[in-house]
Amino acid sequence: MARDTGFPPPQRPRRGWFVCATTAVAGTIAASLVPSPWSIACGVLAAFGAIGAFAMWVVIVVLEDEEDREHR
Repeated sequence: MARDTGFPPPQRPRRGWFVCATTAVAGTIAASLVPSPWSIACGVLAAFGAIGAFAMWVVIVVLEDEEDREHR
């Protein structure tokens, strides 16, 4: 049983998701606008951002699911 400490839950997973998702979007936009050698680098950056955003989304869903189970 979790005890109530009076502190709000940490926001780190949501901030991490936001950073990764923003990186993915910015990398995708940059890849479409810049010339060839840089577009490949921006595409790779976008791919890493998308992978990180998906991983952070999974972490957020798992943590919120565990928190919901504790309150039942």
